[in-house]
Amino acid sequence: MRIFTTVITAITLFFSLNIFSQALNDRKGAGVSVSPAHLHLTQIPGSTKSYKITINNDTRSVNSFRIRMKDFEMNSKGQSTFLEPGTGKYSLSKWTTVSPNFVDLAPFEKKEITVTVSVPNSDAGNKAAWEILMIEQEKPRESLKISEKRSNTIGMGVIPTFAFGVFAYQNPPTVENKNVQLINFKQEERTISIQAENKGDGIAYCSAYIDLTNLTTGTQERFPVKKFTILPELIRDFKYEIPKKYKSGKFLAIGVLDYEDAPEIQAAKLEFEMN
Repeated sequence: MRIFTTVITAITLFFSLNIFSQALNDRKGAGVSVSPAHLHLTQIPGSTKSYKITINNDTRSVNSFRIRMKDFEMNSKGQSTFLEPGTGKYSLSKWTTVSPNFVDLAPFEKKEITVTVSVPNSDAGNKAAWEILMIEQEKPRESLKISEKRSNTIGMGVIPTFAFGVFAYQNPPTVENKNVQLINFKQEERTISIQAENKGDGIAYCSAYIDLTNLTTGTQERFPVKKFTILPELIRDFKYEIPKKYKSGKFLAIGVLDYEDAPEIQAAKLEFEMN
């Protein structure tokens, strides 16, 4: 594997906040939704700002929600593990308040939640921090109806509920060490993977893709661009499956990694053969 960098000028990368609605289907309404799904903050240390989150109950049912904060950790596949507030190494929840923390929504009603973040003017405030806001449906417990009561009968009730998670990332403008590196590029059987590591102390919003060339036939193809968030001290793996139409031959793969405000694009070159 050969890793190299190419300086790119006059290229502007547009990163958009991925705002989406998570919906619970209702036969007589569009569902329940929360927006935005992410908060990307860039507060200066020592500042306090407030943000709005909207819960929309587009159903014919009354819905109630409790709002609470959690810290989280992320693994190499982008999967999160939730932690108690204030316990994460890069905890944002300890600087966050939410009002209200409980809402009742009538049918077709929407309400706003105010999230206030106070970043301290300290060493911790000059580094990245993150959290997740959990918006959880609350339902009253219903009495169990057991058709046939016996001495050995045990009644178990399951209350189906749903929840939304709004991820919040704080990346202060004072973060200077933005350093994401492409550390490995490999092929195993019909899979090509890019491995990236965030060696800085800021949150990075990255893009990665692979260009594959069949050296036997000259056919070229660009695999879909993958956009991802990589937190400090985290290594992320991104796998691309080689299409079944490529059965055998010699191949050249070029993996490309870029991130917001990066001074240069990183790339890796790999030649391999499939039989």
